[in-house]
Amino acid sequence: MTKRIRLLVIALSSLLVFYVIIGGVLGCGSTDQGETSYRDLGVYSQVLSRIQQEYVTQPNLKSVTKGAIRGLLEALDPYNTYFTPSEYQEYLQHPSSGPASVGLYISKRTGFTTVVSVLPDSPAQKAGINPGDLIDEVSGKRLRELSVVQINRLLDGAPGTTLDLSIIKGTQGEPDKVTLTREILKNAPLTAETINGNTAYLRVPTLGQGKSAEIAAKLKQLIASGDNKIVLDLRNCAGGLESEGEKTANLFLDHGLITYLYGQRYPRQEIMAQPSDQITKLPMVVLINQSTAGPAEIVAGAILDNKRGDVVGVTSFGVGVYQKLIPVGDGSALLLSVAKYYTPDGKPIPGYGITPNVVQSAESESAAESGETAPPKFGGPDDKQLQKALEILNGKTPSEKNAMLRVLKPAASGVHSQIEWS
Repeated sequence: MTKRIRLLVIALSSLLVFYVIIGGVLGCGSTDQGETSYRDLGVYSQVLSRIQQEYVTQPNLKSVTKGAIRGLLEALDPYNTYFTPSEYQEYLQHPSSGPASVGLYISKRTGFTTVVSVLPDSPAQKAGINPGDLIDEVSGKRLRELSVVQINRLLDGAPGTTLDLSIIKGTQGEPDKVTLTREILKNAPLTAETINGNTAYLRVPTLGQGKSAEIAAKLKQLIASGDNKIVLDLRNCAGGLESEGEKTANLFLDHGLITYLYGQRYPRQEIMAQPSDQITKLPMVVLINQSTAGPAEIVAGAILDNKRGDVVGVTSFGVGVYQKLIPVGDGSALLLSVAKYYTPDGKPIPGYGITPNVVQSAESESAAESGETAPPKFGGPDDKQLQKALEILNGKTPSEKNAMLRVLKPAASGVHSQIEWS
């Protein structure tokens, strides 16, 4: 047996031991599941015992436990995080690693750190980083074993400080070295204009604090000027607050379920549309793409499942978990996903995303599939997804009643937590 295989056996043993510990901490699973877990633990305890007794040297299990735990957590989803005692204390003292950022929204797929979206006019965009690029290192630190939470803590920091990124674009072999300076980024403004003569076009870059109210105000202005159709462009919209996604969806709904949270030990919490918060019933189309993630997916899912409008584009990224901080062991802790966001029809958003009812690819998606990345181009006659949306809307005639506006009021939310999506 090679050294690599021996370490793998030890790591797997540690993983299953930790799996049972997590089950005990959360109190999850039925009696049958618990019996199965402890039976598995017995088998792997025997394997571990044999290794300790008969391996060529006494193995140092502590040296592999940290990586084994992190491997287990990432196998569940890339947002789960294990904090060592020192990391946990640092997290408690500084839950946010800094007010400044470089404007990247990232996630992980198959272990690779992927750029989901890039904030307009951010240091990352100015440096030529695009959705679909991979990040290999941040200031010399490899990201393979880090969670999304830990990577975001590396990316953020104090204003004026710099960080070095190793970026892999498409199928290129060697990563590009990029140095970025962190900035306190302004709330990116949305684009609101009349297109095609009578269609209100709103492009939303992110759903940060107050964005739903901004969308409502701009939409009212466009409708008052005579627009009677709506295109809500959520392409490359990632990040923000889940409550802003809920409020934005409610602008177009007078009843029905917007989204709900649910986990095996987390009671179902539903977010219902409030009739007083709807401002229009005009025909609408929502645009999404592979870089639509987080609160924007709540909006698209609510519009689609409530049959309020069409969703055009390609399947979104799939982000949406609620996490709980759980102290364990010797002062260490877990940041564990305990619930997922679901669409009204009961489809989980994390890992699946929103599948549009009208599939329409764009050149940027086609390029990404072929291993190339390019800055997105939205708007105009060459925007295939936008043109498809206009084609759909041209076949619908709004009534005067459906165009009626209501005064915007703060939307009620059934979820007490405010989650920053990243």
